[in-house]
Amino acid sequence: MGKHFFPAEARTPADGVREALGDAERLLASPREAGQQAVQLLYLLDQISRGLDELGERGMDVRAERSRFETVQSQLGRRKGRFLARAGEAFVEAREAVQPDPARWWWFIDNAWRQERKQRLRRWLIIGAAVIALLAIVALVNELFAPPREVRQAARLGFRGETLVRDEGDLEAALAEFEAAAALDPATPGYLVWIGVLRSELGDAQAAEEAFEAARSLYETDLGFLLTRAGAHRDVGNLDAATADVEQAILEYPESGWVYYVKHLISLDRKDYKTALEDLDKAEELARESGDVSLEAQVRMQRAMVLQMPPTSPEPTPTP
Repeated sequence: MGKHFFPAEARTPADGVREALGDAERLLASPREAGQQAVQLLYLLDQISRGLDELGERGMDVRAERSRFETVQSQLGRRKGRFLARAGEAFVEAREAVQPDPARWWWFIDNAWRQERKQRLRRWLIIGAAVIALLAIVALVNELFAPPREVRQAARLGFRGETLVRDEGDLEAALAEFEAAAALDPATPGYLVWIGVLRSELGDAQAAEEAFEAARSLYETDLGFLLTRAGAHRDVGNLDAATADVEQAILEYPESGWVYYVKHLISLDRKDYKTALEDLDKAEELARESGDVSLEAQVRMQRAMVLQMPPTSPEPTPTP
């Protein structure tokens, strides 16, 4: 029985295009190819472009191949810089030898890359100029409208003083901070209130009273003074003195919802949650009557927090 030999299937022009596409895709994905090997990608693109044109003229359906070709071109367009770095001088030498038509844009990728770099640099210069202008405006606004430097420095000292009281219990160090703040910004009464409270806690009643009188003279009404001092007394843990200030404020300003708001804070310190809720109810009632929507909102948030607190036995309130 004789042997039959079957010739291999002949390669068609479409096969050549597909093979070139596969080679181009592999070259584009390989970061190791450099010099002439990298430039080989451009020759492949020439081959693919001519092949697709010829196949299209013959009426063949090459939509899939054109799609792959466009994808390869798109990827090369996004990797201009990397390709040029890999190709190096071989790219320029190959272009001089080929003398390509300008329509074959991949041979002129360096021009596009330089243009993109110029546009990118221009954008960054514009952004940089805008940022500098914005910073200049901010600096000017701060210079014109921000509080004076002494006031800002005093605020930092006051914040540090409160931190020393609340976190470390160091009353003497806190007193030094508040005295420095008051020296820089004598028009802010809160620093004087703190000086008075701390002097009182440290046993200097006369100096404390002098500070309180100086602070009281800077408030428009006694309400601000009493509530500020009550807050400072709370921070140093003197709830009796804080309660006395709040009760005095209730006598003088019974229509103020903020007095009851501060009172509820003292009740919370004593773990008397029932009284704290009653204080909040009164604060909300007075806020509604006076149209103080800010206080109403604050009361609602606080009430939600207090309602989640576990029930405990309240600490006894001293009898006056």
